[in-house]
Amino acid sequence: MGPSAAVVGGGTAGCAVAARLAEAGWTVTLLEAGPDYGPWGQGRWPADLLDATTLATSHDWGYAGPAADGRTVAFDRARVIGGCSAHNGSTMSAGWGGDDADLPSTWSTTALAAARERAIERTRINVPDESAVQPFQRAFLDACNAMGVQRTDDLLDPDGGAGASLSPVNVVDGIRWNTAIAYLDPLRHLRNLRIVDECVVDRIEVIDGRVTGVLGVRDGLPVAVDADLVVLCAGAYGTPMVLMRSGIGPADHLREMGVPVVFDLPGVGSTLQDQPVVRLEWAGTRALVDALETFREATGFLPEEQCVAKVRSAGANDSAPYDMHVFPWVEPDAVHGWRCVVPAGLLRPLSTGTVRLTTRDPEGDPLIDHGYLRDDADVDRLLGMLPWLTELASQESLAAFLGEPLVAPPSDDPDELISWLRRNHHHYWHPTGGAAMGRADDTNAVCDERARVHGVEGLVVADASLFPRTPRATTAFPVTVIGEHVARLILEDV
Repeated sequence: MGPSAAVVGGGTAGCAVAARLAEAGWTVTLLEAGPDYGPWGQGRWPADLLDATTLATSHDWGYAGPAADGRTVAFDRARVIGGCSAHNGSTMSAGWGGDDADLPSTWSTTALAAARERAIERTRINVPDESAVQPFQRAFLDACNAMGVQRTDDLLDPDGGAGASLSPVNVVDGIRWNTAIAYLDPLRHLRNLRIVDECVVDRIEVIDGRVTGVLGVRDGLPVAVDADLVVLCAGAYGTPMVLMRSGIGPADHLREMGVPVVFDLPGVGSTLQDQPVVRLEWAGTRALVDALETFREATGFLPEEQCVAKVRSAGANDSAPYDMHVFPWVEPDAVHGWRCVVPAGLLRPLSTGTVRLTTRDPEGDPLIDHGYLRDDADVDRLLGMLPWLTELASQESLAAFLGEPLVAPPSDDPDELISWLRRNHHHYWHPTGGAAMGRADDTNAVCDERARVHGVEGLVVADASLFPRTPRATTAFPVTVIGEHVARLILEDV
């Protein structure tokens, strides 16, 4: 019998970690707070989780927190096996290799090459055929070309620069091929892999500085799992919360919450980031309605989002070839038939925030504050994209589909623009940080270069909370790569 591991969170990375350790002969218990619908082939998965044409929302944690102006915004996170890979828009990007300077050498672009290839193969990432590009997305690509943003199709290339791409997707015959299907289904027959769904992990058990297992709740009853190793894969919100409920985190906050301090680690719950977004929106024209319906009738498939442009903003403050994603979509609108959304997302914000406990109850809501637009440079870069987005919308190919403006800035006055942005910004659904990698003498660091939690033996993190800064990417693919890479590091350390 091999070593034992408890993997906390059956999301994007957790499924990959559990599968790779089980394949290697470990005894693995995967604990997921949401339901497990079993093998895809048994037909028990809800239709919305499989439908890759639109975002799913049925299995949400219900998290929320403040926007820049204090209004409450939802932070969608999926509570289901497969995690956000079962909810998301399925667009995949790798980020920019030039950001390696933020990461330990064990996480360089070169060091992650094998993990990227394994993730692409296992999740069946592919680029749709040109004939599958729906009319609005085709118009966007043509408009980008007219703006001088050439077609590059390099979203999975860490050396890629600015350009427009038809996004690679984890979609197979219209099905969102989430990581539970990709990683767990081939291994569900293994006796050394146990999946415990509907189980909320409360805390990690630590004795004399070493992990001994986890404690959770399922159907109102306590669950205890002994393990040689615990791998936290609960995400940028969940992983810091589990750590803090376990007494691992900022000592003052733990005492305030009545949690006995096991190890004072101030970085837990800090360095939280998300990518802020500015959006312009229009009602779809009759020409758009007709074009989309014709496409749907011809193909039987109408994805809402498909393309991404990597753009360098006028106020970009680093040497990277791009700092924005422009990722348009259409969505049904009760009044106008279709709504056209053209957003720009700031990929590497400078603003940071925190996640904190409000209760020791594992089902209690956390206090999540991303600190959106706290740094003026983030405001300047997003506002600097408004003229670019407006010019893009005026290009002949796209203008034919854009009718009445529904969301637009009120004027060109700088103060009014700043106020408008704070009232109207959104986010890109990509929270990161909270258990970041870094040196032991870095007050924000929680994990070392091999993803091991400082000061606690037998405890590893494998999810988006590891990022010291948000990657220049959508996070689904990088987080799958994290799962692959951390599993490999664990196996090397045995």
